[in-house]
Amino acid sequence: MIKRAGIAFLAFLIVCNVIISTVITIGSLITDSYLNEYENLKSFRNKNKYTVNDVLLIKQISEDTGTGEGTGLSYLVKGITLGNQSEIQLRVTKLEYLKENFDKQPLYKSKLTGNFFLRDAPLEYYNFQTRSWYLAIYFKVSFYVIFGLVLYKGISYARERWFYAKITR
Repeated sequence: MIKRAGIAFLAFLIVCNVIISTVITIGSLITDSYLNEYENLKSFRNKNKYTVNDVLLIKQISEDTGTGEGTGLSYLVKGITLGNQSEIQLRVTKLEYLKENFDKQPLYKSKLTGNFFLRDAPLEYYNFQTRSWYLAIYFKVSFYVIFGLVLYKGISYARERWFYAKITR
C-alpha cells in the first residue's frame, strides 16, 4: 500500500515536472528570454561589470492578488527610472524590501537582460531571486532530458515494432 502510494506520488512529480518544464521552456523561447536566468545570475555575481545603478521614482504600490481573490503573494511597484525615464513594474514579495520613504528606490539594472533589481534589499531578497533563477534553469535543463528520454523510447518502440512486423511476414 505504501509502496503503491510512493510510486503514484513519484509519477505525479514526473508529470508535473514535464508540464512545468515544457511551459517554461517553450514560453521563454517564444518571448526570446531563454537565457535570462543565466544572464541575471551572471549579473548578480559580477555587479561591477554587468549592472548599472539606477533609481526608481515610485508612483504606485499595489498588492498583486493574481487571478484569484484574497491576499496577494506579492506587491507590484510601478514607477519611472531616472536613468532613461522609462516606466517599469517591479514585483516584490515583501514591502520590507523597499526603502522606508517609498519615494525613491535604488536599483540595479542588468546590462545583459535589462531587468531591474532592488539595490539595498536584504539578503533574503537576493536569495529568493537566485533560487527562482536556479529553479527555472533546472526546469529548462530537465525539458531536454525528458525530451531525450521520450525520443529514445519512441525510437526503441518503433524499431521493436518494425522488427516484429518484419519477423511475422
